[in-house]
Amino acid sequence: MEIHNNDIERLIREIYDLSGYNFFDYSFKSLARRIEKILALYECSLDNLIERIKKNPLLIDQLVKEITVNTTEFFRDPVVWLEIEQKVLPELANREHIKIWHAGCSYGHEAYSMLILLNEHQLLQKSTIIATDLNADALQVAKKGTFRFHIDMEYMKNFEQVMNCYPNKQVQYTKYFEADASKNILNIRPEFLNIIKFYKHDVVTDNYPPMEEFDLIMCRNLLIYFNMDLQNKVIYSFYKTLKINSFLILGYYEAILGSISNNFYKTGHIYKKVK
Repeated sequence: MEIHNNDIERLIREIYDLSGYNFFDYSFKSLARRIEKILALYECSLDNLIERIKKNPLLIDQLVKEITVNTTEFFRDPVVWLEIEQKVLPELANREHIKIWHAGCSYGHEAYSMLILLNEHQLLQKSTIIATDLNADALQVAKKGTFRFHIDMEYMKNFEQVMNCYPNKQVQYTKYFEADASKNILNIRPEFLNIIKFYKHDVVTDNYPPMEEFDLIMCRNLLIYFNMDLQNKVIYSFYKTLKINSFLILGYYEAILGSISNNFYKTGHIYKKVK
């Protein structure tokens, strides 16, 4: 079923009126793809879907989970993680305490990747890592640290490229993961659980996390689902909560545009707040 902009507006208006979830500034192109999949999954028309959520507002949380995209992997885009290791961590190592925020953390793969990198550089003990997402189910997976072996073991090639890129440095994935192929389970080892603080948070409508300022914010492949106005709004909010000479890392197809870009110095995939 082809979805038009007026259809999207009707649905997101109903969602907003019934729950307060705000998707008005999301990319309509992206929303159309998600809504088409939802209608196919529910085997109904858009009119019927709207009627369903009016009669049963509890369906809205399920819709939000379907609309929000959760695609991630451990050490996704290894070149970015190598840049973090080479350009960001040496500066953070000199700070008394390190505060890191993963916005739109999905199932937590990126936050756990950061934990591993910090631990290998003896920086974990002086670091605070928070990770947030709108999807409550994804956050529960992240908190538990239990993933699917047959899918997530594919990402260990990323682990190898980052952790074992130097001849004199070899780290086995078993240092951080417990694997059981027969049960299709890949667990974060118990000693590395409960270090990251996971919270439900909407970067569009919620106040920003209650920390003074961050040394590093990672928000990769979330902004591409927003229109340009909302992207700029979120980036400005990130800017305000970053310390001077601290870092913001976005996805491959995301960028800081407009006048606020003058407040950052960009090298590779890393933005450094300079004023």
